[in-house]
Amino acid sequence: FGELPLWQWPDVDLIRREPQTLANTVPCLRRTTAFYTFVQAMFFRQWTALHAYAASRGIRIIGDLPIYVSPDSCDVWAHPQLFELSSDRSPRQQAGVPPDYFSETGQLWGNPVYHWQAHEKDGFAWWIWRIRSNLRLFDVIRIDHFRGLAAFWSVPAGETTAVHGE
Repeated sequence: FGELPLWQWPDVDLIRREPQTLANTVPCLRRTTAFYTFVQAMFFRQWTALHAYAASRGIRIIGDLPIYVSPDSCDVWAHPQLFELSSDRSPRQQAGVPPDYFSETGQLWGNPVYHWQAHEKDGFAWWIWRIRSNLRLFDVIRIDHFRGLAAFWSVPAGETTAVHGE
């Protein structure tokens, strides 16, 4: 669907990951998925070699892990229950920063806000997987905007500034 965000895809059943629709779609996308599978395999092979080379020279690699994901990421598509989304899977709330000394209107980041109760209910499994996956790639990870784990600014979708967040 080109560069359309997932909530604008023409097939609602695909947005909702209906099993029959996925089964029918997979053959149509076989060449595309094969290409991206190959590209990812090449990346991981090269990354593993680079990481080993760096380690052999006493160099540790720091990875940057953004606290939020893109609203049309595979994470949001595969795990919509973990995010504050509308029924069409678009963000209901978006992350940002409240107004402060540096900005009278705050900042809007556009990322979906986490549905923390859902994360807690499954023992934060997605977070554990995400951090473990990154630790397989990097020696150290830095969580960008770590503060967002303790407190976050949530702004209703459609707002043009962060003033009306909480």
